[in-house]
Amino acid sequence: MELESLKARYAEIKAEATDAAGDLTDISRRVAILYDLYRDSGTNHPFSLVAAHGALWAAGYFEVGGRLGRLIAHRYFYNATEKAYRLGLLQQFAEGFRAVNRQVCIDTCTNYRFVRRFGQHAGADQLVPAPLLDALNRVHAARAAGRVLSADEKRQVFEQSFRCEQEVTVAPGVKAAVAGFECRVMKFLCLRPVVRFGYFPRWRFLFFRDFSDQAERIDKGLRAYQYAAAAGWDHVRDAMRSYRQLPAGFFGSTEPRRSD
Repeated sequence: MELESLKARYAEIKAEATDAAGDLTDISRRVAILYDLYRDSGTNHPFSLVAAHGALWAAGYFEVGGRLGRLIAHRYFYNATEKAYRLGLLQQFAEGFRAVNRQVCIDTCTNYRFVRRFGQHAGADQLVPAPLLDALNRVHAARAAGRVLSADEKRQVFEQSFRCEQEVTVAPGVKAAVAGFECRVMKFLCLRPVVRFGYFPRWRFLFFRDFSDQAERIDKGLRAYQYAAAAGWDHVRDAMRSYRQLPAGFFGSTEPRRSD
């Protein structure tokens, strides 16, 4: 297949993923997409499951009604004008963060589906970064063979997927989200989140010094993966309930599935 044809197929798949991802507030829809990729892979694509936890955590932390919003509202309860100003800044940042979350979903879905169909074609590495292409080809080969990747293989797939996501998708999005921050207090609060995913061991948190630092995000993300691998992937899946943001029917089917 010619490179131009591959580019056209990639664009078609990305357009479908973009439409499926919904608008900025459709967190549950994007979590469902990411979880569906995990199931479709025969549990061989752990990045998508950890990314679903990231989306659920952020929805409960960065929103005006989330944990950080409640902290700000409490801090400025005595001054309605100042409180509204600070919450407005938080809303602005939350929208930027939701945009990053949405793009992660779109890119993850697009690359997964493109590689499943065209990952062995010459020129595929012109559309999907080579390390990610290699990882996803291994995922799809294992899926086709009905094989579950070993713990070490899953870790490699996650790391290649995560590093690519951080470099290509997240870094530009986070930079854009913080570019307009002039309030030092709000910038301090937003860029120093305390992260706890539902599957983390008791009393374990990820404390950020600067969320805009790509190296720190990668370090913390790899630690989040270590916690997931230690907890077991069934537990990681079931822990999505703890955020209380998904409809009960979401968990009606938990068996790995395949779709072509």
